[in-house]
Amino acid sequence: MTGIVISVTAAAEGGTVTDLDSRPAGPASTGSRERERAERILDAAGELLVAWGYPRITVEDVARRAGVGKGTVYLHFSTKELLFLAVLIRAKARIIERLAAGVRADPSAVLLSSAARSAYLWVHEEPIFRATLLGDDDTLGALSRSAAENLPDLLDVRDHALLAHVEVLREHGLVRTDQSSALQVHAYESILTGFVTIEPLSPSTVPALEDNADMIAHVIRAAFELPGSPESVRAAAPRVSAIYQRLLDRLNSAVPTAREIHRHKRT
Repeated sequence: MTGIVISVTAAAEGGTVTDLDSRPAGPASTGSRERERAERILDAAGELLVAWGYPRITVEDVARRAGVGKGTVYLHFSTKELLFLAVLIRAKARIIERLAAGVRADPSAVLLSSAARSAYLWVHEEPIFRATLLGDDDTLGALSRSAAENLPDLLDVRDHALLAHVEVLREHGLVRTDQSSALQVHAYESILTGFVTIEPLSPSTVPALEDNADMIAHVIRAAFELPGSPESVRAAAPRVSAIYQRLLDRLNSAVPTAREIHRHKRT
């Protein structure tokens, strides 16, 4: 997913650039080389996150695994937190891409119960999310705080996408309307997050993955959904797919670099 990477835009903060990275390049090849290098850094950071866990990793470790200098990492990502936030954004984009494609392939995937079931399974299939959500609390807390501080607009876009999804389903009679859509979104996220984050706290009581996914779907269905006609489901699907495609496009341009973050904070 090369489109998710923003090219180099900031000065290095310490460290040196390897000979490979410092070779002269013509204007036509520079952008492509920078994107490939940033992807390599993200790949290395993701691999280390899965293998070692967030607290043990240093920027030097990532640079070494990516085959670049420490300063080159800082050219793309001004802090360790922003680097791993970018890793999470890329993993999130993969899940949103699956959701949008799923709705296009099968309109019934638009239902909240189906979306929650799929999201639960996909989180467990995605190594980055397993390492973050099912690992130590410090990792999730540090990266959540970094996202809230540095990319509040991106969090707003994510939240608005789910809200828009719910409101489309309400318009088509697929979700109850005796509760506010904002309350439903909060409850939906709380249920899904609770099912995931309880697992490390009580591993011996966690049901089989598929059974747990089915239970999530049951809880969401009982809490929010109304029986709807196949026609209503098919009518809602293109609108919901478009909502998540827009979110995917936003995620694909959102990996932060030092200058992006500083520009965001000024506006």
